[in-house]
Amino acid sequence: MAFLVSNLVLLEGWRRLLLAFLFGCLASLAQAPFSWFPILWLAVPVFVWLLDSASLGKSPRQAARSMALVGWVFGLGYFSSSFYWIGAAFLVEADRFALLMPFALFGFAAGLALFWAAASALAAYFWSASPFRVIGLALCWSALEWLRGTIFTGLPWGGLGQSLTSVSMTMQALALVGPQSMNLIAPIIFALPVFLVSPRSSRKAGISLALFALLLFCGQLGYGYYRLGQPLPRVEKPTIVRVVQPNIAQKEKWKLENRSWIFSRLLALTTLDNEGSPVEKVDLFVWPETAVPFYLIEEPAGLAAIAQALPDRSILLTGALRREVNFTNSEQVYNSVYQLAGDGTILSSYDKLHLVPFGEYLPKQNWLKAIGLADFAEQISGFSFGTKRKLLGDGHLGKILPLICYEIAFPSEILSFPAGADMIVNVTNDAWFGKTIGPWQHLHLAQMRAIETGLPVIRAANTGISAIIDPLGRSVVQQGLETEGILQQAVPARLTPTFYSRFGDGIFLILWLLTGGFALIKRRKTKSG
Repeated sequence: MAFLVSNLVLLEGWRRLLLAFLFGCLASLAQAPFSWFPILWLAVPVFVWLLDSASLGKSPRQAARSMALVGWVFGLGYFSSSFYWIGAAFLVEADRFALLMPFALFGFAAGLALFWAAASALAAYFWSASPFRVIGLALCWSALEWLRGTIFTGLPWGGLGQSLTSVSMTMQALALVGPQSMNLIAPIIFALPVFLVSPRSSRKAGISLALFALLLFCGQLGYGYYRLGQPLPRVEKPTIVRVVQPNIAQKEKWKLENRSWIFSRLLALTTLDNEGSPVEKVDLFVWPETAVPFYLIEEPAGLAAIAQALPDRSILLTGALRREVNFTNSEQVYNSVYQLAGDGTILSSYDKLHLVPFGEYLPKQNWLKAIGLADFAEQISGFSFGTKRKLLGDGHLGKILPLICYEIAFPSEILSFPAGADMIVNVTNDAWFGKTIGPWQHLHLAQMRAIETGLPVIRAANTGISAIIDPLGRSVVQQGLETEGILQQAVPARLTPTFYSRFGDGIFLILWLLTGGFALIKRRKTKSG
């Protein structure tokens, strides 16, 4: 092992960068659906040793530049492999957008990798031969991951901490400390081999940190084993939910000539009376994001057809577009969820608050208009932002927290919704991404949110993967990718509020400050020694 490490540290130039890219790609296999997180006990140490190589014989300022390049290339490999599936969206209208795909994919991965480059550059100012350099790296890495999930509307998707929670047993720690804290813990756990091959002068510190990393991971496993062994609360009168997955290809979804059969398929799946899944027992029906292929509120015949399909006293939550004309006589379109009563009456609605930049809206649209690109801005602009977070549901169903598409990716925002939800309903349309790993990653995020909040998650996806998820993150039932069907099941009981749901990312801040204080004390002791 020592011989291998010494050869890695001596690498220079393109060989160092090639290895960083390849091991970044390898590290992405820890993400869902592969969930091969043990591979990070190889990828993360190699990354650390390549950073050692980049810093060798350099001043902190010189090392920062070299380490930033290694961090960026490692991140480029990781994010290009983790998010390649975004390219599938460019093939839906391939004649218009296929040529843009390689540029968009590279730009997306390269942009995300900048955060890992910045973390590596910051770590250079605390770098040394001591195994405690990993603690400094973990602090910088987790801070930049928090920033990545926050700045420019944020994308807290695909981080190292998410890899550490890619299986049910390790995932349970989210109920205690949340996803941001896992970004701090993960580099320490996966740097175990680095601690074990510390130089002789810091062998004692290396062994201590190795034991600490092992203790962290064993504690995570032990807590997961304990929590998964606990029975869920029993519900005297459970809510019966039916999730409809119509499986409409994205190429067909918005063609005017397809509106009739798409709506008919939704109604047929809603009224389907399978053996063991009687429709009259259903309390809550859920259709996916933008399931209705027209402006629902403007189509009385559509509302009447829904009323005929729904049993009395049942509720339908459906994704649909909503539009209104403001005082300037301009039209605003919202990506919404409607709540309908059994008689077709619209009881309430929620407009999506966190829109996808460049997918659902164009950032800085007014700037583009100001510099003469008004036509371009109008072509790209899409939805308007919702204005208010709200709960749906009623006295019988309980309070329902609606989340549209990738709103499920933002744990801190979910905690900012009005308190007291009994379940989360996540409607989405992942048809854009076909049979790739993207929908599996999206499902994994929903499972993470269930554990963090202690709430069941009802997930309705147009082409999959629809699922009913219990508050321990387990899919009770799920509908396969690119299949048509229904899921009917009693909604699992909610748990008492988790430690993370009560204190949120304040837990991460406290752990980060404690870790930083510990690292500072050790650094001062090392200098004085």
